[in-house]
Amino acid sequence: MSTSPYAGTGGPLQGIGRPLRVMIVEDEALIAMDLEMTLEDLGAEVVCKATSASEAVRLARQHRPDCATMDINIHGDRDGVSAAIELYQMLGVRSIFVSAYGNPETRERATDAKPIGWISKPFSEAELKRTLDEFSSDL
Repeated sequence: MSTSPYAGTGGPLQGIGRPLRVMIVEDEALIAMDLEMTLEDLGAEVVCKATSASEAVRLARQHRPDCATMDINIHGDRDGVSAAIELYQMLGVRSIFVSAYGNPETRERATDAKPIGWISKPFSEAELKRTLDEFSSDL
């Protein structure tokens, strides 16, 4: 049972008249599960989860999320920065990087993905909510 005041209410992420549709790209199952529960508690709809760049692109084409949470180090031969750039350039899907790797070089590489924001692991619900609220208010 969720303790969030937004659980089951659609939460604050309905500036677009419906729940924000989010894709999770994370190869650590427990972190993905925590992100999913937190996003749902905040009123978002998790439309799909991926563990690699190629899976993320395939699922994004199928599910058309509004945005993605993106880890940097994911399964496969491409990283999360590469996946985020492709998601943005091919589908217009922007990402929130949720990662322990936010060094200046990585952030510079990610500029072509037009990131929504950067959240360090371990993430906090408040920081994720603030980032998603800012994004959804611009939609």
